[in-house]
Amino acid sequence: MNLRRVYSWLLVLLSGLAVPVPAPAAPVLTNMDLVVGTVEQAVDQALGQLETQAVARDQLLLVAPQGKHAATWLVDHLLAEGLLARGFAVTLDSTALPAGTPRLSYRILDLGLTGRANLWGGQFRRESRASLVLQLSGSAKGSPLDWQSEVAGHLVDRVPKERLPVLQDSAFDFAKIEVQRQSWGKFVEPVIVSAVLGGLIHLFFSNR
Repeated sequence: MNLRRVYSWLLVLLSGLAVPVPAPAAPVLTNMDLVVGTVEQAVDQALGQLETQAVARDQLLLVAPQGKHAATWLVDHLLAEGLLARGFAVTLDSTALPAGTPRLSYRILDLGLTGRANLWGGQFRRESRASLVLQLSGSAKGSPLDWQSEVAGHLVDRVPKERLPVLQDSAFDFAKIEVQRQSWGKFVEPVIVSAVLGGLIHLFFSNR
């Protein structure tokens, strides 16, 4: 038998015996991962708008929160990281700054997670939301407010119910899920009420 033919038959045989390797499963995000992704959405929107403003890239820009929030550190970090990636000079330290330093201030309007467990199936639906308002001041002489915008981020996913305890983050309230549980009563009660009303109407007309 021709050696080339033997070799080709061996290749066919080996290819038939090959076991397909399953594709790696997508990683399941923790609650904090989902929140970070949502805030990143909002920050990217804001910085995309900010780039259209007349702000010098070589001029120091102060990032400062308006009011207190448990997630201030997270927004500080993501704003500073995004600004630096776009070529801005950034500081988070408001002490000993030269007069007239432009300020990018922000306020967290809403930030959190909600979740809902279905009555059937093994999936748990998570919904993350973030809403920020940002203001730029001091970048133009004689103007107290140069730019303002409200931006939002929103992410939704589904995770296995049994994984939920290990995905929670007890260190930060904004990364804890407010569970909205469904019950059969939501569906059964209207059916019972409709059946009772239908029975009463039937008795009313049948006795006339």
